[in-house]
Parts: sequence; structure tokens; C-alpha cells
Amino acid sequence: MTSAPNHLQLLSGNSFLLLLLLSFTSCSVPKSTVKKEKTQVVKAESKTPLIKKDTILPNVAYQKDKVDTIVWTDISAEKSPITINSKTISDDFLGADFRPKYNVKLLIPLNSDNISDPFASRFVHFYAGALKAFETLNEEGVKLNVQVIDTEEGAFKISEQIGSLTTEDTDLIIGPFEREDLKLLTEACKTKRIPLVSPWQTSTKLTNENPYYLQMKPNLKEHFIKLAENTSSTFQAGEVAIIGKNNKDTNSWIKYFQDATASKAKDFYFPYFVSSDSLDNGSSAFYRLFKNPKIKAIIIPNYSYTDEDFIYGCLRRLGAEKGGRQISVFGMPILYESDKVDFDFYNALQMHIVMSDFVDENHGKIREFRRDYLDQYGEIPNADAIKGYDLILYLGRNIWKYGKNFQNYLDNEATSYLQSTYDIRKAKSDDSLIANDPMKFDFYENKHLDIIEFKANKWQRKL
Repeated sequence: MTSAPNHLQLLSGNSFLLLLLLSFTSCSVPKSTVKKEKTQVVKAESKTPLIKKDTILPNVAYQKDKVDTIVWTDISAEKSPITINSKTISDDFLGADFRPKYNVKLLIPLNSDNISDPFASRFVHFYAGALKAFETLNEEGVKLNVQVIDTEEGAFKISEQIGSLTTEDTDLIIGPFEREDLKLLTEACKTKRIPLVSPWQTSTKLTNENPYYLQMKPNLKEHFIKLAENTSSTFQAGEVAIIGKNNKDTNSWIKYFQDATASKAKDFYFPYFVSSDSLDNGSSAFYRLFKNPKIKAIIIPNYSYTDEDFIYGCLRRLGAEKGGRQISVFGMPILYESDKVDFDFYNALQMHIVMSDFVDENHGKIREFRRDYLDQYGEIPNADAIKGYDLILYLGRNIWKYGKNFQNYLDNEATSYLQSTYDIRKAKSDDSLIANDPMKFDFYENKHLDIIEFKANKWQRKL
């Protein structure tokens, strides 16, 4: 059976927090509160291979964490859009390798010995959703032996634990979060032929010719491709401006957009550079832009929280300078996640955002999940909790259906869950040595992305 927890009694916030801390630091949790389970939590400083713990499902509250939720690598100005050609892998490679039970390791930085506010941790939220999914899989008859390893946000030394993590009986590893740790483990899993799934990191340079690596977040290029596809199918050449600072990054992004739409027009997009000084001190940062009567839409390609002030400045000046003109703004997930961007911008700028994990709270299944979660655990799930639930269900069902080498079967069709759609495809790395070989690939990647739009005073997927 899986390591899913039993239903817990509802507790007050303070009591639940205390029990959460006890559950990670001691085995003396009151028996009246939680039943004994087989969940295994390995601490970073542990000298033994396993520590069996009583399991408390973390109390989860909604909070917009002001951190980059996606870690991207940038696009070189010399690179043009990649076209990926897939070919069915031979039957010999696809050997199913079925097992009566699958050993799964989840590496996640819960920081459970030092955590003071579990409600602020998106990883605790993810873990809560994952536990609920393991419970669902158990009810479905999926047999998993799950080991949860608390990597404690950098304290866990992957380099010292490679051997114990990639033992012969390991069937699937999920995580870790840290990029350098992931890179080390990716190569070890390739050698040991263990599927490794990355829920958080995304890169086009992490590994080469590795059919055991699955990247669940679409990379930066995929986001740009989606924006290019959507704007070029909606507007005409010259009607969409790309705005940004006049620097190497912005120029490489503009080149990528122009190359992506080269089949429609040589220069489909209208570049427009703006400085931080003009945004902060000037009253007409976009005067020249709005003198162009053709402009109907604007793309802001910046994606990092290091550019949050610049993005906010652009939106503020666009809203003030456009007057009565109808303008649609397209951009990256930061426009949805930033606390500085609010309803006034959404509505006035007819905002469109490319996203991979949009939670439509009005959707019937989401409402049902939220009610069930609240009833079971006493808190409202946030997006990370739902992401954890979706991902674990997807992986658990597919490894049970296809066997240990399940990743080789996932490109058959796109599958949708509560908030996530998984469209797994073969991908190639930026520095790939097989770039011109259509029969080879470097890793698997989820390619699905949505464009969401603010319409009728709410966010919804653009049809």
C-alpha cells in the first residue's frame, strides 16, 4: 500500500502547528491525534538509512509566496527556436519492467527541524497535496512504497548520498529542488536507469541523451513560443510591440520572437525600449509607442522577480498613457503571481498571461477538491497543494499502468487533472550534440501551456 495518511481530526491553527513540529522532530505524537503509518522521513543529518515517523498532514493556508516559482535558464541570442522531431523508441528499449510494488523517493526541502511557520512554505503545501494523492492512489490499488527525504533547503548533501539514493531497488525519484543537486542526481539516475522527475526546475541545458529525466515545467522557450503563437494568430504584423530595457537579454528575447514568427513576416513584432528612469520620473515613457496607430497589443517578456519593479513601472505607465485606447498586454507568470500587479491592471490592460498551472477556482472539480480538503484537514489548499496532488496522481497511475519505464509511454496523449495538463514530449538540449539527428532526443518535457485572460472580472483560460 502507499504511505498515505489517515484522515485527521480538525485542529486549531496553533495546535496543528505544534503537532506538525512534533511530527518532524519526535515520535511521541499523541495516539489520539494520528494513527501509526508507514511513512518514512529521512532527515539530512540522519546516520541511519530510514527513520519511521508518525505522519501529520501539514495545515495549509493560502499565501502568495514572493519568490520565483520557476527557475529558468536564459535564451542565447545565437539560438533560434528548436524544432523537435520525435520517433517511436524501439520495443526493446520500452521494456515495461512491471513490479508488484514500486519504490518511490520524494526529495523535498521541508526544513522540518527549523520550520517556524509552515504556512509560509510552498514546499509544505506541495507535500500536503502529495500526501493526499498517495492516499487516493492507495484507494485505487496502486502499490507504492514511498520514502520522503527532507533535503532541508540545501543542508542535505546530494553528492554524499548519491549511492543511497540510487540503489538498485529504487524505481522512481521525484525532486530535488536545488538545481546543482538535480544536475548531479540526473546523471546518476541516467547511469542507474532510474526515472527522475523534476517538478520545480526547468532548463534546456541540464542533461544530454537521457531518457530517464522528466521535466514537468515547460522551459522559457516554450513560454515564448506559446506567446508568439497566440499573438501572431490574433494580430497582424506590426500590431504587437515587445517592450523592455535596451540590453542583451531583451534583444535576445526579441530576436527569438521574431525568428519564431519569421514564416509570417520578417519582423512581425515592433521593438520598443524603455528605461527605468523614464518609468520612474517621466510622464511619457510610451509617447512614441502610442504615436503608432497600428499597435494593438504589447508583450512584456520579463519573467524574474528581479525585474518586478520594472514590470510594475511599465504597467503603471501604460495604464496612465494609453488614454481611451484599447490595448492588450501579454506576459509571463510573474504578472499573475506578483503582489504589485492587481485588479486595476488586469482590467484596464486586458491582460493575457502564459501559464502551466492555472487554478480555475470556479471549476467544479477544483471546488470539490477544496471542499474535501477543507473538510479533511481544516485548511484551504493553495496552488502548490493542488500541483502536488496532480503530479503524484499522474506519476503513480502511470508507473502502475506502464511499469518502471513508464516515461517512455507518456507521449501517447495529453492528460488533464485538476489544474495541470501533462503533454509529455521528447526534447533536445541547447548544447545538444544530436541537434540534427531526428531519431534522438535528450530528455522528456511537459510542453503544455495555457493562455489565461482577465475577462468578465475573472481569470479564465483563453479558448
